[in-house]
Amino acid sequence: MYRLALLGRDIGYTKSPAVHKAIAAALAVEVDFEVCDVTLDKLDGAVNSLIKNKDAFFITKPYKNDVKRFLSKINTKCGVNFVICRDKAGYNTDGIGFISSLDGTYPSWRDEVDGALVLGAGGAAYAVTEALINAGKKVYVLNRTVVNAAKLCSALGAEIYLNQPAELIVNCTSLGLHGEDALYSMCVMPSFKYGFDLVYSGGETPFLRRLREAGCKTQNGMDMLVYQAIAGDKILLGNETLDAEKIFKEVGKILNKG
Repeated sequence: MYRLALLGRDIGYTKSPAVHKAIAAALAVEVDFEVCDVTLDKLDGAVNSLIKNKDAFFITKPYKNDVKRFLSKINTKCGVNFVICRDKAGYNTDGIGFISSLDGTYPSWRDEVDGALVLGAGGAAYAVTEALINAGKKVYVLNRTVVNAAKLCSALGAEIYLNQPAELIVNCTSLGLHGEDALYSMCVMPSFKYGFDLVYSGGETPFLRRLREAGCKTQNGMDMLVYQAIAGDKILLGNETLDAEKIFKEVGKILNKG
């Protein structure tokens, strides 16, 4: 029995428990999964309890950088979204999940995208930016707080967005969770070939709808959620030979049955 959890704030929408139980079923292992939804003043106690009582836990908004101070080893330049408790070791699997999701749905994106615009400058934006740069793409960052965008660009080698040409736009903000339109909020026109929204709950977000109506190929964050979870479970199990694509297909069958 593996004891897992998800740590975040205002995450009642999460589908992580169903995803991880489906992955466990595909791998023929048992998993106990807890959602730990806490405010900032409760974070220290929650993290210490998770490290003590769980095998591993995932982290979502807004704590991907906050958890670093509890860890002995950090294996990423980005925010931490996965922790192995016995080692107090932090990882980021968001980038793997993002690229795997795009590759699985739109394999042509690698040939058709030279530049990508990333909205946001939080933990997820770091992971997506790094993954895109590693894939050989130019990355531009737009964030409402410019100093945070500048820090991201300096850390990873991206550029501040000043209307440079880009074929892919990725919403790494939380805009859309409550019906907001990230394009409108960030003052960006929907002139892209591909649009990706890390938000996966509540159906099609206004961001994706406007992009689709403008002729853009769109995708939400659901597949990314599954792929990043598989990557974390591979680390936990210590088995890099696990076939992520095979597991992903099995998880899809299980989730669709549910």
